[in-house]
Amino acid sequence: MRDLAGREDTRGSLLILVGCLAVALAGRAMPEPWAQGLAAAIRRTALRPVVLLAEKGAANNASRFAIEGVQRQRDSLALMVQAGAVTRRENENLRELMQLRQRLSQPYIAAEVLHRSVPTDSRTLLIGAGTRDGVRPFDPIVGPEGLLGYVWYAGPRASTVMTWAHPEFRASAVTADGRVLGMVLAATAPEGRRVTLQLTGVALRDSLPIGTEVFTAGLGGVYPRGVPIGRVMSIGDDPLGYERVYRIAPFANPGASSHVLVLTEPRDSAYLDLPAEPDSIALPAGAVRP
Repeated sequence: MRDLAGREDTRGSLLILVGCLAVALAGRAMPEPWAQGLAAAIRRTALRPVVLLAEKGAANNASRFAIEGVQRQRDSLALMVQAGAVTRRENENLRELMQLRQRLSQPYIAAEVLHRSVPTDSRTLLIGAGTRDGVRPFDPIVGPEGLLGYVWYAGPRASTVMTWAHPEFRASAVTADGRVLGMVLAATAPEGRRVTLQLTGVALRDSLPIGTEVFTAGLGGVYPRGVPIGRVMSIGDDPLGYERVYRIAPFANPGASSHVLVLTEPRDSAYLDLPAEPDSIALPAGAVRP
């Protein structure tokens, strides 16, 4: 130990040594709880700088090993990304060969159906996604089969969905060839036990064969163009005789849906191309493109 003048001070070193020995002997003679308390007090006061240096050294060692682990993970991720790009190109080539539709490119939010009515009367649904997830009123709701409805009320964590079975549901519709436009709305079947859709607003000069598929037309700013709605199953009656009315069998059943997709902005982007566009979707075998 050196004094202020830089000279060796053996007397000070000796005093420190004697003090350490005295503390050690006192700790040996004390009961175990007292000795532990004394050691903790010394670590918090006199040995605090030494403890801090030890902690810093341990943190530096841990950081070094952590950086090595991050580097290994980054290298593995780079290999996975490269392999994923090759797989994605192969998938695109296979889909082109099999004439399959492209995957959903519209931004969406996946949500779980928390509550629904009986399968025959599902006018509203409660989904587990809200404004905190980016859901807003009038966002379209779709399922794997097609259109289900739109967000009626968006809460912070849950939202209420008006399905196509609701009496106030409306959506502009168009046939697959883009030739016939109309408006779809809920209609009670004659037996009164099943709610279906009906296509109204079709001019008398336009006739649709049974089995014609109907899609959203993208008008009105709510539903994007090309979401599947249903298929024509019969011809309805117009009391005034001014238009043609068709009954539509919906593709999606709200009462059987457990998970849905909430389509977000931009609302005017296409969900999928209509079959009327030449190179978008292949027609079924034996069908002739108009």
